[in-house]
Amino acid sequence: MVTKVKSILAQKEDLEILSVTTGQLDIAIIPVVGAPSWIVPQSLILSVEPYTERVWTLLWQSQDVVVYHLFPKEAQPDNIVILESITDVYRIGLQIQGDISYHSTRIVDLKDVDDETYQQTLQAQYPQALEAINANLNGNDKDEYLPQFLQQSYVYQPVMFDGQIYIVPDVDKLSHFLVDLDG
Repeated sequence: MVTKVKSILAQKEDLEILSVTTGQLDIAIIPVVGAPSWIVPQSLILSVEPYTERVWTLLWQSQDVVVYHLFPKEAQPDNIVILESITDVYRIGLQIQGDISYHSTRIVDLKDVDDETYQQTLQAQYPQALEAINANLNGNDKDEYLPQFLQQSYVYQPVMFDGQIYIVPDVDKLSHFLVDLDG
């Protein structure tokens, strides 16, 4: 897990979120509707803005930021989370329903989850999401709610924290996809 966290941290060289002496990691849990919530390093969050209108781009600090939605189309958003990236061009906004929770934890308290456990959790807790993922993987376009954050290419690693399964997203890959798509 330490190797994977360091890989995420490589997105920004001066990002120092892991205290080597204590092994503590400050994380943020970003709520996702209909799928496991995301865990990201707190230091990647530049801002959390209240925003109840669904948008696809946001002017933030004189910069257009592409916005990605972590809830279904018919749901009402609450906030936009601005995440840092390699450069300011690749910053993204995550529009969410609910509030972020912040935690300070030991790195050893984040456990990697194997594919079988991840699939079982999706089946038990998020059956619609798993059905949509499988339909998408099989080439069926059911026009169902399949957010890109559920596609395997954007799932960096499922992890267990405090008895719950979360997703560590591949923020770099997602931001490049969104910005390149928009741009």
